[in-house]
Amino acid sequence: MTLKLSKFKGIAFDLDDTLIDRKKAFDKLCIKLCNDFDCFSFFTKEEAIEYFWSLNSYNDFDIKHALFQIKKRFPEFKLNYEEFYDYYYRNMSQLITAYEGVSEFLDKLIVKKINFGIVTNGNHYQFEKIKNTGLENKSNFVIASEIFGYSKPKKEIYIETLRLLNLTIKEVENILFIGDNPYTDIIGAQSIGLKTVWISMGRKYPENLKSPDYMVENFRELEI
Repeated sequence: MTLKLSKFKGIAFDLDDTLIDRKKAFDKLCIKLCNDFDCFSFFTKEEAIEYFWSLNSYNDFDIKHALFQIKKRFPEFKLNYEEFYDYYYRNMSQLITAYEGVSEFLDKLIVKKINFGIVTNGNHYQFEKIKNTGLENKSNFVIASEIFGYSKPKKEIYIETLRLLNLTIKEVENILFIGDNPYTDIIGAQSIGLKTVWISMGRKYPENLKSPDYMVENFRELEI
């Protein structure tokens, strides 16, 4: 299906796996982990990708959970939480690339004077990702949750999104949130009444959750 964005008063995009290719970057990180740490060196490329992806949940890498699982299997892995946190985000920000056509897509939104911004879970490395993928200055605002103080799906980050869009809670029916994670992007946006678009990436939506208003395979199904 296609969805016309210009009919909405405001739009907020998630970042990872919505505008930039976290999957490809994470695959590269799996290989880098094997090269950087001897305890993983026995993995083949395929085994490394399979193992480290098994530590993900709905395209989300929980550092604390992942580190616990890694140390459980590989007690010789010596990075502590702070070190592994920095290793993960620093390398992901360097390995990440934008999806082909995203930069031009955002340029068109700007030319058409679409009111939009980016709302992402993460820290200052999210701004590094935006800079390294060539998407800097291509949105009206960026909210990084760990800098703002609340993460998706908390209502507070969506209320702040409304403020930065210069819109109010009375206008939520005309505001669209677009993201790939059902448990953060979609649930959170629904909690204050925003219209939602799920980027499916070929996946099935969890049956136990309220369905989004729209489902698309990727950003290319979004019309301006």
